[in-house]
Amino acid sequence: MLRRRHKKSRKGCLECKRRHIKCDETRPRCINCATAQRECPYPVTSDGAENTPLETPASPGISPTDSGSGLGLGLGPLSSEHIAAPEILPEVPPFPTAEYESPKVDMIHMGLLNHFLTDGAMVYPLAVARARNIVMEQALREPYLMHQILAISARHLSIIRPHSETFYHTQAMQLQTHALTLFNSIDISYFEASVDNRVPGFIFSAVLGFHGLCDMLSHRNEDFPSVLARFVGYLHLHRGVYHIMEGHWEEIQETDLKPIFDEGMFWFQMVGKGHECDDIRERIELAGLNTDELEATCKAIDLLQCVFDGQPDPVSVIHVLISWGAMVPKPFIDMVETGRPEAMAVLAYYFLALHRLQHVWMIGDAGQFLLRVVVDYLSPEWSAWVHRPYQLLMDYLEGDAIEITMARNFAISRPTAADAARIAEIHVAAMDSNLLHVQFPTPESLEVLRAFLGTYTAGQLDNLVSGVLVARDAETGEVASFAKWDSPSHPENVKLESGDLQYLEGCRREFLNSYVALAEEAKARSFGDQACYCLSFVCTDPANQGQGAGTLLTRRVLEMAAADGLPVYLESTEVAVPMYEKLGFRAIDAFEMEIPSRPGSTAPSETYREVCMVWYPASQAGDPS
Repeated sequence: MLRRRHKKSRKGCLECKRRHIKCDETRPRCINCATAQRECPYPVTSDGAENTPLETPASPGISPTDSGSGLGLGLGPLSSEHIAAPEILPEVPPFPTAEYESPKVDMIHMGLLNHFLTDGAMVYPLAVARARNIVMEQALREPYLMHQILAISARHLSIIRPHSETFYHTQAMQLQTHALTLFNSIDISYFEASVDNRVPGFIFSAVLGFHGLCDMLSHRNEDFPSVLARFVGYLHLHRGVYHIMEGHWEEIQETDLKPIFDEGMFWFQMVGKGHECDDIRERIELAGLNTDELEATCKAIDLLQCVFDGQPDPVSVIHVLISWGAMVPKPFIDMVETGRPEAMAVLAYYFLALHRLQHVWMIGDAGQFLLRVVVDYLSPEWSAWVHRPYQLLMDYLEGDAIEITMARNFAISRPTAADAARIAEIHVAAMDSNLLHVQFPTPESLEVLRAFLGTYTAGQLDNLVSGVLVARDAETGEVASFAKWDSPSHPENVKLESGDLQYLEGCRREFLNSYVALAEEAKARSFGDQACYCLSFVCTDPANQGQGAGTLLTRRVLEMAAADGLPVYLESTEVAVPMYEKLGFRAIDAFEMEIPSRPGSTAPSETYREVCMVWYPASQAGDPS
């Protein structure tokens, strides 16, 4: 790797000098201090004035104070007659910060890297299966990118592992600070030497932007000027891709980034067809904006309507929404920076779209919170502009009350070996209403089954790619539900019902074998041997049923399947069919068998029926929908 030249910071802030790290000398607050949420004092000269840098510090073509884009946090003008000028990134740190030291690679970092590589639920554009190899190849040659990848991995863990929230958030801040320090020390000539050298810079800017969005969404400050300041600061981070690519867009599209650009270009060309944004579109067209502002704002609205439409597919919808700040044209960003009320009304629709994707790990309930803040802030003469998104929010809250509870009360993660016994317990309790009471009819046989499932699950969890996720109660940390699946990305060598389960003491093998044969025949008849995700179990503790944990887990599996471009197949009891239909599954077949009635029934037998269902990512070729 080329040796990097850098210029020593002689006029940096006092905080960076104290911490012995390079300062980029951005005024009034350098990137290191802004990232770590620290005060940023500069030394004072003998005449009482602050030192002013005599030259721009070495950086890859990015001006931190550029009002249109860049990786820096200079926010540009934010005052207008409708909005007071907010303080630049006000000090509202949600977590305690730790003293920064240049991180040395240790087992924690290895765990973060493994998490990035194996956790399919970590959904954002550069973590999907088709792009992950590109990202890792570049990260292995560029330390600044590797540190940012570890940082976003730690940030993800800080959310899905609430018991270790502070620890992982501190790791994320330290790693991000070091990534920025490394990046800002690179001489601009390195990037000018070859377009290939811009590839990791592009990825770095994108991942840094997603990290910035996550941090922005995590704050709960009801002072709208502060909210806007944070949002604009995030936009500056995310739109740094334009400076990285400036003058090189055509060349960069022929590099290793080609697969990402091919899909991204399609997103830019989408036009929404639904009606959620009709009101704001009509108002914008009559608002007297200049041509550039009108075109840019209409494009921002089009992208949001595509999110409401659910196109092009569930995972791409997420990518479009969280990349929206980097995708919208600059004239609209200028309107946001200056607090134009027309742009604030469009942001209300953006926050509504965030609410519709609240199951995404970095979003949660941020959309609902931010929409209420902007509605409360706008003066009465602009209330009609945000009435539509506010009313839609109320409709969503009424219609999706279970999903709101779900997003607030459960965190999705991979289970640990210590969870195996709990998963087995939930399996037996949840499946009792299905066939277990026939296949294992006595308390003794159910206890044998529970012990077997605990050992079996522990063996699954030893495999880092096993298809198992759990939903934990966000307050207690106890596992409330789990999902298991089999796919090309998460292979399982032996199916549960076809393995040693049938030889357990007390098992009525005839009913187990009959079920397996009927299920296999139905799948072969209706679905063939098409590559897919087979969702084998979604089981919830009866005490937690009706709270949406199973829905949340199923959504995560759908996101992973869409990232791999594969359908999802399952066999559902009739009572669960409506839940799966709501998620986009459709029935394609069914099978049934006669089983003994439960004790107390006057009938000697009853009919047990399961429905074969399939879900397709909308972008998949051959999707019959």
